[in-house]
Amino acid sequence: MVIFFVLIASGCVTRNYDSNMDLGKSQLNEENYLEAHEAFELAYKEAKTPEARELMDLSGFLASGMKNYDEQDFGSAKSDFEKATAYKAKYREGKQMVSKAVEMHPVSDSATIETVEGNDEPAAKATEEGSKVKDKAAPETKGKGIKDSVSTLSKSQAEKLVKDYVDMENFSNLNIEYDHDSEKGDYIFHVFEVDEPSQKSGHKTTWGWYGVNKKNKEVYEVM
Repeated sequence: MVIFFVLIASGCVTRNYDSNMDLGKSQLNEENYLEAHEAFELAYKEAKTPEARELMDLSGFLASGMKNYDEQDFGSAKSDFEKATAYKAKYREGKQMVSKAVEMHPVSDSATIETVEGNDEPAAKATEEGSKVKDKAAPETKGKGIKDSVSTLSKSQAEKLVKDYVDMENFSNLNIEYDHDSEKGDYIFHVFEVDEPSQKSGHKTTWGWYGVNKKNKEVYEVM
């Protein structure tokens, strides 16, 4: 009889865990990070799995970062995104949230720099005269705003996204190198092993080819 009730309770926990995880992931697809965090938190209370903990933590960082950014608390938003960026994600949804944090970090950073000390308004809007001086001093940046900073992805940033995507930290034998830009303009990286790493002529064994979209930071496998 005791075993029977244990099995019933276990089944209930499993159903609650699975339903909350599914709900959280569906909210992630809609970029509703607060709702996703609440769902993952309920799932973690049911079963303290590494996946639930990872998705709960990352969705919490993004939810807080988005809220702080909307409230123009750019310093706090930047801190939240940095925490998410530094997170060693192991699961697909977690890696996607890290990529989102990488995308949002320069936005909050630019907003922080452009904020006038002691004033909530961006420096470019502080005074009309100040705007004119800024335009004359740096004409090449005229018309560029925060949105442009999101679409700019360096090779080093793209390489980090691939390293996180492949989870190279746990594979010390892997190497990565930039190979070329695709016809669409994406970065293409080669991940490989070297049979004899101590020798320059060591044979390379391909682990995979990976592309990184410069605009949305999406990492994908090149077939």
